[in-house]
Amino acid sequence: MKKRDISISIAIIGVAVLLLCLHSRGGGRIEIDAGGAVAVLQLRNNWFKSTTVTSAAEPTLASAGVHRPRRLSMSVEQNGRTWRIDSRGPWANLSRIRVKNLRSTALRLGPPFMIKSKVRRNGSFVDIDYAIVGQAGERYEKFAVKDNRAVRKAKVRIVDETGNIVEAGSFRYG
Repeated sequence: MKKRDISISIAIIGVAVLLLCLHSRGGGRIEIDAGGAVAVLQLRNNWFKSTTVTSAAEPTLASAGVHRPRRLSMSVEQNGRTWRIDSRGPWANLSRIRVKNLRSTALRLGPPFMIKSKVRRNGSFVDIDYAIVGQAGERYEKFAVKDNRAVRKAKVRIVDETGNIVEAGSFRYG
């Protein structure tokens, strides 16, 4: 009985020391460059901790270690309207964000967005799909939110390098 009590005590002390080491690993900062948009990035780094990073003027404090994104929201104000686009992954270069003790980690994400098309042919039918991809390779949902309401019928404007509109229109079926 005494051996069992001693081993349980040693296990409890070991777990306490491990949790203390994990908690006191130190911390660093994470800053976001979102190309002029307001970004809110929710991260998790283990079972117990999560961090929310914004593209505010000051970098956000975060514990040292590897963080994984959970959700990303990008918003911009234009003509009195707030436009937002969200991402829940896949994350590409953002899938593992390493924060080192007493160091700053800079993330470049969001605009300019790239629209990647995917064309599939099935007999006489052609299916055209697309993905919205940010600077770090993160993929966004295929709809935007305007003043907290989903915009389903998307309009498209294709712009060249100089800013001239090459083509404009909307998707026929949403």
